[in-house]
Amino acid sequence: MQQYDVIIVGGGISGLSVLHYLKTRKAEKTVRLIEAENRLGGTIGTDQIDGYSFDWGPNGFLDREPLTLKLCEELGLNDQLERANPNVSNRFILRGGRLRPVPMSPPKFLMSDILSWPGKLRLAKEPFAAKRPDGVDESIYDFGKRRIGQEAADYLIQPMVSGVFGGVASKLSLKSCFPVMRQMEDEHGSLFKAMIAKAKKAKAEGKKSGGPSGPGGWLTSFHGGLNKIIERFHERYSDSIMSGNAVAHVKRNGNGYLVTLTDGTTLHAGSVVLATPSFQAARVVSHLSLPLTELLGQIPYAPISVICMGYDAKQIKRSMDGFGFLVPSKENRRILGSIWTSSIFDKRAPEGKIQFRTMVGGDGDHDSINLSDADLLTAVKKDLGDVIGIVGEPELVKIYRWKYGIPQYRIGHSKIMASIEMELSRNIGLFLANNAYYGISLNDCVKQAFKVAALV
Repeated sequence: MQQYDVIIVGGGISGLSVLHYLKTRKAEKTVRLIEAENRLGGTIGTDQIDGYSFDWGPNGFLDREPLTLKLCEELGLNDQLERANPNVSNRFILRGGRLRPVPMSPPKFLMSDILSWPGKLRLAKEPFAAKRPDGVDESIYDFGKRRIGQEAADYLIQPMVSGVFGGVASKLSLKSCFPVMRQMEDEHGSLFKAMIAKAKKAKAEGKKSGGPSGPGGWLTSFHGGLNKIIERFHERYSDSIMSGNAVAHVKRNGNGYLVTLTDGTTLHAGSVVLATPSFQAARVVSHLSLPLTELLGQIPYAPISVICMGYDAKQIKRSMDGFGFLVPSKENRRILGSIWTSSIFDKRAPEGKIQFRTMVGGDGDHDSINLSDADLLTAVKKDLGDVIGIVGEPELVKIYRWKYGIPQYRIGHSKIMASIEMELSRNIGLFLANNAYYGISLNDCVKQAFKVAALV
């Protein structure tokens, strides 16, 4: 039987980052990463087709996290980093069938038509909003409605939540999804006051302050697509990776763990890091801890379909100078929003071409994952045609479906995590590293991987 100090289950960005940190910080340990698929990366992938660069899932990360930037440096990827073009500041929200610019400053907000004048006046009363009820795991929507009014919650908060989490704002926990926003209210009593305080501090430190949803940052990827980092992991650590073989289950074995693969192979490890989605981790630990299995199974997921389309620029009636747009649920559209990838990053489409990256699904539309490619494409083309004005058919289409796309930190998520942590404390040497627990972004995965590697 092969023995290792650490076995990592799952070869997405979380597992690969744990592998990197162990190999560079704890080189004395023997480590093996096991990935069920024949490829690495999980939802991260990039296709190069006829001059187009299509990202399968996430398309970048915010450059606000030092650990992620340091990771890129250690992997020798600094010369491959690509910051989004400056026009990403031009963002839009659909209201009344028309794209309306998102105001990025107080003067522009006064002139904006995203909210009505009563809606703007209600938002201006934010410093005098009622306090959060004690002992309540408040939803993001209820928080927004309480602090800035229902209209702003409908047309600013909900589309932002669906764009980031693919979620329904009334179901998601503010505490778990946007802890910084909750902290700002607790410390300053008002989001406006907190943002002013943050802006002053950032100016004094020569930094960008960001907004109430978190620290500032600039969207960043790699030349050619996000898969560049997965390729580099594979180049560096292929000798420590076993792909195309899944872990069937993990059992306690003396002071360590017995890891059984689906082909019957058994391995022994002093520590095991589960870097898979939570529902897969639940299956793996079913022979180890039924309470942990049940808890991991309580974290729901939202389906997401990413539809990438290429058009000739002459087919588009409006300017593509911007990031893209989000769609409030009140607009009754099938799409959650669309990103204008060829405007954000260079060389993501051939010269004279436009790439749209449109999202469908989310926690409010589970049925969408069952649509045929033809029906899905018809819905996307209709919504984009109505909103943007497109003549003719796309010259290239690529559809990526994720039945379990984005974990949902619903109300009560923090209690689930507290119970999970209690069960982990009863299974010394067992760790979790994935976006199902403490943050869904690439940055969050890297931070959790760093923490876990330090604890192993």
